[in-house]
Formats: sequence, C-alpha cells, structure tokens
Amino acid sequence: MLGFSRTKWVGIERPEEDVYLAHGILEDLIYGMEIDVRVKAPEFEIIAVEGKMRRITTPECPKALPVLQNAVGLRLDAPGLAAAVNRKVGREGCRHLANLILECCDAIVRCALYEKWPGGPDVEGREEYLKGRLRDLPFMKGSCKFFGS
Repeated sequence: MLGFSRTKWVGIERPEEDVYLAHGILEDLIYGMEIDVRVKAPEFEIIAVEGKMRRITTPECPKALPVLQNAVGLRLDAPGLAAAVNRKVGREGCRHLANLILECCDAIVRCALYEKWPGGPDVEGREEYLKGRLRDLPFMKGSCKFFGS
C-alpha cells in the first residue's frame, strides 16, 4: 500500500508591537519548505516574505522563491486574498508556497482575533469578547458561523 502524509505547521510571533511574524513549514515525502510572512498591523498588510526549499522535485523549484515577493503589499483583509496569492505566487511560482502563505495569513488573523483574550480555557464571556473584537477586525465578518455574513 502506498502511503502519503503532509504536515503543515504555523507559529506566530510578535517581534514588534505592530508586526506579526508567521513561520510556516510544509513537510511531506516529496517537498520540504519553510516560509516567513511578516504582516504590519493594524493594516494587516504583508510587508515581507522569505522562503526556503529544503527538499524539491526539480531544478525549477528554486526559481519560485523570488516570486514570493509578489505577495508583498497584499492585505489580509482584502476580498479575494486567496485568489490573488494563488495567482501571483502559485501560478507564477509554486502552488505549495502559495498555500503556505495563505496558511500563515489565516494563522495571523486568528492570532489577532484572540490575542487580547483575558485568558484561560474558561469560555464565559467569549461571545461578548468576540463581538468586541469584530469591531476592531471588521473584515472577519462572514469568516465563520459566529461572525455571520
């Protein structure tokens, strides 16, 4: 039996008060790659992207690394972000790196949503907290059942 496993991992840091830094890793039997996405808040604009390819399939793969710069300037709150990243990075460079950028962007948004949560696993007051955060992050509206359309 042929088996395949892919793991994606994303970690978020706040190196500066107004900057989110996401470090994403994609590992499977074929590819190994890493990416750093730096986003400025409160604009949620991508200000830097760096990538590394650890394991690749063809000598063409490294040519996708400069294409990562096409994501700089994109905003996480823009409608059609996924389509823009897939077109500007995936189609012109590497679809795996484009997917990893989107995973990093999603993690940054979720971090921004919950970073001011007063703490603990206690969910009492969660609904009020999230409604308040929606005022600060209006682009989250429609992103899940809770935030509606």
